[in-house]
Amino acid sequence: MRAGQRLLVAALATALVASSAACADEGDPPGDDAVAAQEDRALEPAVEVDPGPAPTVELLDEGSGELRVMAYSPSRDAVTVAITRSASARTTVPGAEPRLDETPEQTLTVEGLSEPDVDGAQRATVTARDFTSVDELRSAQFATAPGFAVTWTRSADGIVRGLTLEAPATATDAARAGVEITANAVSDATVAWPTEAIGVGARWTVTRSVDDAVAPERSVTYELAALDGDVATVTMELDAPEAAATLDAPAPDGGPGVTLEVEAYEVTGSGELTVDLRAPLPVDGTTESSTRAVYVDPGSGRRTTYVEDSVLRFRTAG
Repeated sequence: MRAGQRLLVAALATALVASSAACADEGDPPGDDAVAAQEDRALEPAVEVDPGPAPTVELLDEGSGELRVMAYSPSRDAVTVAITRSASARTTVPGAEPRLDETPEQTLTVEGLSEPDVDGAQRATVTARDFTSVDELRSAQFATAPGFAVTWTRSADGIVRGLTLEAPATATDAARAGVEITANAVSDATVAWPTEAIGVGARWTVTRSVDDAVAPERSVTYELAALDGDVATVTMELDAPEAAATLDAPAPDGGPGVTLEVEAYEVTGSGELTVDLRAPLPVDGTTESSTRAVYVDPGSGRRTTYVEDSVLRFRTAG
């Protein structure tokens, strides 16, 4: 999950790409069906995405009962998971109509597994099988997503060290942006474990840096609610521990920037995830996050507000 400024960027990016029309395919010469099918399946060179600095993990309570070190392992079998995301963001600026950016519910169905990497790390790779939306235009644009491959390189404790994307050569810009935004959300939803042995009831925090000019850190408090073999149920609570008193913002008329007072800035989130230590991503569960911000121009007293809500759901499919 990415809140604050990062969530705003994600919501705007999704809205912008969704508003563009899908490019029409040129007709294939007669008799070239096999060649066209091969080209449709071809992937472009992998693109690396910076996952950001490694988070800090702190154990608060080791829990009770049998204690064990939680660690991700290679998959026994491929798993198919449907990832559903929706979001909305409303920005109100004095002197302008409120801006509403919405991501209607969209579902990316992926198949994947985890494989061994160097130094005990895992390569968790998923391949898009289907990408649909409740919005017909988005569904048409997302139809080119199947075959899209996303790979997370993560240490055994779940800290993501690298992220690569391989897009089908025929994928539309909307499909590319939609998969990348969902991949970032899944990356943030990956549970990082403490290195110490823990049992049911254990609590720990994961604090990471984010691209947010007001609150540059997010802290997630996890609790191990249940453990059955390699399948864990984890609850989580999200917040932004420290917010700045001011925000430097560009002037709407393109002139010199302005410094706004941060009257209020609240980031919250919660959820429950089912984590199979041998799967590349959570196999079930839901997370929700919200951002509420109010900025004031000290010169005029005018207030700008930003409200964002997002939901991410995982469900084993097939």
